Amino acid sequence: MGDPSFILDGMLGSLARWLRIAGYDSIYYRGLDDNLLLVEIMSFSRIMLTRDRELFQRSQKLGLRSMYLESEEVKVQLSHLKTELGVELSATNSRCPRCNGSLRKTPKADVQDLVPAESFNAFDEFWVCGACSRAYWKGSHWEKIRETLDST
Repeated sequence: MGDPSFILDGMLGSLARWLRIAGYDSIYYRGLDDNLLLVEIMSFSRIMLTRDRELFQRSQKLGLRSMYLESEEVKVQLSHLKTELGVELSATNSRCPRCNGSLRKTPKADVQDLVPAESFNAFDEFWVCGACSRAYWKGSHWEKIRETLDST
């Protein structure tokens, strides 16, 4: 069956970012009409995550896979997904937190124009998003990301 993929409503942008970091294909719609969001869920066979109780109830009546997340706290939301859906929280196969694209390990020489000189000189491993061309590396923020995922 593979890993679950998600559609998140406009109230869950931070959660979408964290799910992407954990490697989950997560589409985030900000400002999309609820009816269009439901059509998207039907079209792509994804699990909808929402903080909108009415939207959740509508999705249930339509027989769509969905989950209502009561908490506003991302760590609590991640913990709930881990418990209820078996979502594994590891940053080993991250997706682009910004656009959800796939990341590919990229030779250092190929990212020189994409990263700040300080980061280019300090690090040897880089990943680039195949969709938006944004570059990533395991900078000082990396340990905080790992701590957040490990403690959830």
